[in-house]
Amino acid sequence: MTTSPAYVPAPPGLPFSTAVRAGGFLLLSGQIPFDADNKPHGGTIEEQTHAVLQSISTTLEGLGSSLRRVVKTTVWLSDLANVAAFNQIYLRHFQEGAYPARSLVEAKLAFGVAVEIEVLAIDDSVSS
Repeated sequence: MTTSPAYVPAPPGLPFSTAVRAGGFLLLSGQIPFDADNKPHGGTIEEQTHAVLQSISTTLEGLGSSLRRVVKTTVWLSDLANVAAFNQIYLRHFQEGAYPARSLVEAKLAFGVAVEIEVLAIDDSVSS
């Protein structure tokens, strides 16, 4: 049975979906860190990484999933010198021995943040 994609819109005025449910997967757009005032986070790489992964976790939970169902991440860091510090936080959010596949690249990121992460997760709401 083929299921049409379902889209979770981004905030008004933004030309993308926050998440798409399609083909047995949840595809989340890249997420950057925001602080409690919903402004781009200016903290350390550790604080920013934690904020992004918490946001991703919340989004996945809202769709009936979790970080345990993530099978692929794509990570952009503004400075590859931050990989070790990023990894310390990243590893805490995923189950040891069941880490998602990952791509990691250096890039100039929007709003001057240090990290952006997108994920692909299994959609358990789809029956096989």
